[in-house]
Amino acid sequence: MNNMKIFSKSQFSLLFWSGSISSFGDWATLFASVALASYIGTETGNSELTAVVPLIARIVPALLSSFAGLIADRFEKKFVMIICDLMRMLLVMFLFFADNLYSIFIINFLSEIFSLIRQPSRESVVPEIIESENLVKANSLFAIGTYATLPLASLLLGFLSDIDAFTIVNDFGNGWNGSIIFLLDTVTFLLSAYLLFFLKNKNTNSANRNPSFSLKNFQEGINYFFKTKNIRNIAFSISFCLVGAGSLFILGHTFLTIDLGFSESSFGFMIASFGTGIIFSMLTLSYFVTSFNRINFLIGSCMIVTGISLFTAFRSVDFVVILLTIFISGIGTGGVYLLTISYLQASTSPDLRGRVFGNFYTIGRLALLISFLVSSTAANYLDGIFNQDGVYLVLIGSSFLIFISGILNFTIGYKRIFKEFGIERSNFNKIKLDSDEKEN
Repeated sequence: MNNMKIFSKSQFSLLFWSGSISSFGDWATLFASVALASYIGTETGNSELTAVVPLIARIVPALLSSFAGLIADRFEKKFVMIICDLMRMLLVMFLFFADNLYSIFIINFLSEIFSLIRQPSRESVVPEIIESENLVKANSLFAIGTYATLPLASLLLGFLSDIDAFTIVNDFGNGWNGSIIFLLDTVTFLLSAYLLFFLKNKNTNSANRNPSFSLKNFQEGINYFFKTKNIRNIAFSISFCLVGAGSLFILGHTFLTIDLGFSESSFGFMIASFGTGIIFSMLTLSYFVTSFNRINFLIGSCMIVTGISLFTAFRSVDFVVILLTIFISGIGTGGVYLLTISYLQASTSPDLRGRVFGNFYTIGRLALLISFLVSSTAANYLDGIFNQDGVYLVLIGSSFLIFISGILNFTIGYKRIFKEFGIERSNFNKIKLDSDEKEN
């Protein structure tokens, strides 16, 4: 289908609005859960520690994406997404009554599991309703719909938390001012499921006729993922890139406020610049990329741009230069994400697509988790080495890691492009000048 208009009655628009509304509910639930956990922690004076409880609850099940991908391959993707939305609707409703950290942890843990199951199903169904030459454009719009709802969810939570008119409603629950947002989230998940009900995707997954669920099926997806050279190389290169990029979010605030002495708001401006670069990249690439013959070359180029721009940002002490180079790094990062997702959708068999995305997200989340755990520790350990600040050394090292990953992908892509021209080194030995032949 070539109809890419979001304000229409096309299958693309149904999936777009369902995903955007569902993402809004996810962001709002996450922010509200963190705020609720922090509110509960104020009674004991540990609000900073209790605020991370929902985050931990969502990180733990993230490594189960491979199993979520298997579910996407063995069952009808449309109904998997509908069931996941309805289950999250019920779970979020319980957050309205949650008044302790244990219930917040359990509800967020279960909600994240259904989010993980939904994600590979959504990614897998996209190629069934979109022609391959439009995948990049479609995924750019999906990503914009996902991340554009992030600030909206945050602003709405702040607005509703400050309104006393909902106090009577909140008293029926846990009494927290912001709990009304959880009731709103139930409506968003219900509306998302309702839209998906009208989705008519191609039922190309033959596994749906025999939805067996076994260790053999899981192993089949693992083997395909790791034995397909191009997919494996791209996935692991991006994982190294994520290890480096994760340190930006962990150490960026310290680097700006303590090392460089900027204000507290500087980190927010930096993240906003990074996100703007991502959106700019997606809007731009969606008009130029329609095939994936040179995917390694393009992804490698984007990684190189990201690594160089981050290195420049961390070497600078001028805030304007930092914002500009971080914006450029966002352009590179957005390109890497968009091209990778689109390539996996276009190149993977429908029967294995869910498991491929499940494995990809597992490796990606594992890379981010490693980055989050290692960055601070490494910064403390390296502090003072070479008479340099540890935070600075880790950030510089992360930019080099991204740059090296980009060089590897760029080299692989360059060799393939060079090979496409059919130029063989041995052919040059056969070339002789006419003057040489006449002299002989």
